Amino acid sequence: MLKSLIVNSSHYVGNSTFIYNLKSPMRCPKDISHVSVSNISFYNNTFNITSNYNNNSLTLNWLGTNYTISIPSGYYSATDLNAYLQYYCYTNSLYMTTSTGLIVYFVEIEANSPRYAIQLNLYAIPTSSQATTLGYSLASGASWSLPATATTPTLTFNSAFGLLIGQYAGTYPTTAQTTNQQFVSTITPIISPVNSYVFTISLIKNNYSNPNSIICTVPLNASLGELVTYTPANLVWHEINQSDYSNFSIQVYDQNLNILNLNDNEFTIHLGFLSSNENVPSKK
Repeated sequence: MLKSLIVNSSHYVGNSTFIYNLKSPMRCPKDISHVSVSNISFYNNTFNITSNYNNNSLTLNWLGTNYTISIPSGYYSATDLNAYLQYYCYTNSLYMTTSTGLIVYFVEIEANSPRYAIQLNLYAIPTSSQATTLGYSLASGASWSLPATATTPTLTFNSAFGLLIGQYAGTYPTTAQTTNQQFVSTITPIISPVNSYVFTISLIKNNYSNPNSIICTVPLNASLGELVTYTPANLVWHEINQSDYSNFSIQVYDQNLNILNLNDNEFTIHLGFLSSNENVPSKK
């Protein structure tokens, strides 16, 4: 007879690991012989920008002064990245205002959907005479002065941040320019570093996989904060290592087999077990 149990947040011990302590020892092959995943559900809680990914920092050079921008951990779209970048500029008075009170920013990140890309725009900060013609004024509290020659800011970032927006590590533009600059992704942007969860279980040993304890992979087919559910059309049975077990562990990785930094450990993992005197069901 098929036996089952549920692993949930009460079994979470940290480091993307769940440990289930059995009420009585489970012996293989006498008591059980195979295990499968019947169902998994959890909320998509994976951030795409964190210090763990080393993609949360970039440097803005504004008329010769460097500002280090540290982005709080979270999940950011191109629009969200732009909003935070401009929020940083606002709080540091790195902007100008029009005669009608509109805010003018000189750094911008935006999606370029037709190109399947993300675009980085850096606009030239005007000279005093140009600002007068445009009707621009310095931001309230600005500690900087208008340049003698129109000058763009520059952004410097590492390869991890560059991967988010589809650019190689470097400074954009390489040196400040006198005219507006646009940089469209030169490599495919990967705004979501994690696209699936890989589950391992300590009960099994698959000699053909690495790590050899992989039991299933679940694609992240829901947005951040939404429920992800996985129910296989057919149960995949994995042979359990012969031993006596008082507990077992389940670990969660990303698709590149990096341990995940879970922000929500509310998981429900439904496992099924077969005993040694039962035949493994065949697919229909």
